[in-house]
Amino acid sequence: MTLAGGLQEAKRTKTSAVNEAARHGQAFTQSFVDKSQLMPAPIRAEWVLEGDPKAMCAVLARHKFGWGDACHWSCTAGKFRWHYGWDESVMFLEGGVRITDEAGHVYEGKPGVTLFFPAGTSAVWEVPTYIRKLAFNQKPVPWYLHYQSRILERLKGVGKKLFG
Repeated sequence: MTLAGGLQEAKRTKTSAVNEAARHGQAFTQSFVDKSQLMPAPIRAEWVLEGDPKAMCAVLARHKFGWGDACHWSCTAGKFRWHYGWDESVMFLEGGVRITDEAGHVYEGKPGVTLFFPAGTSAVWEVPTYIRKLAFNQKPVPWYLHYQSRILERLKGVGKKLFG
């Protein structure tokens, strides 16, 4: 489960530029990072280790085939374990968080800091008061598709050399 996977209710109820762009056939989606657009996105009860963290989320953009999204997310004080089912890159905007990976390495999240969480990993988040971030989530691409893509790119290169 990821931020993307755990926030389905927020996604279903979000009527934003994401939906408008798709409905009108627009190529680009424009959104704004606005705290007033954040909606409740509860952390799974079994993941909460201490306190009563309240998470909020707004989906800013979404891949049309469901391969990824961009979210604006915040959380109040608490301690919880997060499991990443998707690759997730984050940039912290406000507040602070202490994140401990499965090997015990500690990372400090604060405004301007970025972190990458690979799919299949877990981390313990300790939020002393509040944290707000942008999250860019992507389903991991299966290894066999990487190889197919590389083969196609090489064939394209050969074709350009032969046929201009």
